Amino acid sequence: MPGESVPAPTPAPASSPAAPPDWWATFYDDTLAELFLVRADAAELAATVDFLFARLHLSSASTVFDQCCGIGSLSVPLARRVARVVGADLCASYVRRARADAQAAGAACAFFAADAFEFVPERPCDGAFNWWTSFGYAEDDLRNRRMLERARDALRPGGRFLLDYPNVACLLHDFKPCMTRRMTSPADGGEVLLVRESALDLTRGMLDQVWTYLLRDGRRWTRKSSVRLYLPHVLADLLRAAGFVDVEFFGGLRGEPLRPESMRCICGARKP
Repeated sequence: MPGESVPAPTPAPASSPAAPPDWWATFYDDTLAELFLVRADAAELAATVDFLFARLHLSSASTVFDQCCGIGSLSVPLARRVARVVGADLCASYVRRARADAQAAGAACAFFAADAFEFVPERPCDGAFNWWTSFGYAEDDLRNRRMLERARDALRPGGRFLLDYPNVACLLHDFKPCMTRRMTSPADGGEVLLVRESALDLTRGMLDQVWTYLLRDGRRWTRKSSVRLYLPHVLADLLRAAGFVDVEFFGGLRGEPLRPESMRCICGARKP
């Protein structure tokens, strides 16, 4: 996440209420987009696009599916390297912004306001990706698998898929019940203080979080989220159950092996 970490003023409670069902339908808004979805680090953005292009085995003639595309911050730069990018996101305001940015950049993109559990592009794509922990939101494993099945359906035979997900081993080892971050909004330069309280529910296999935003003008609001905690071998089982083969793992954008200390667990797989 962007911004500077500072010590948490108080410990979080031992447990916190789980997020409501389909919490993601109301979690994302324009303020969150400014703070977390704008790719301010040009070097990391370029490395991400290079990684996607190489590991999805793309070419200048390829069509790519960005599942859970957000504001198109990866789709638009990737479209400069391929023939076309198709993106889908549940948040309609994000899709409108992605369309406007693509048009301004002259990028060949098509964005749809749609549910990633259901959406499949009209024509099969050469590659697909789901980036920055946009998977595992449902407590129901079969429902999460359905999103992977839609990624499979989006691909032509032999097409490849990449899933960017937290490395649960690292998350558990370095677990922090409460974190605060002071961030600057790219939109207006105003300071935002985020207090994020986290609770592990190991019986459910979920990470429950409460996000409290404090703005300089005195506004304050709270959101809740929950993410399923899948170890790599379980992710591999889910991908295979969804119809993928040749599952492999990376620990970062350099293609390094996945290790216990890796912060990210990037899964690669292929549609037969």
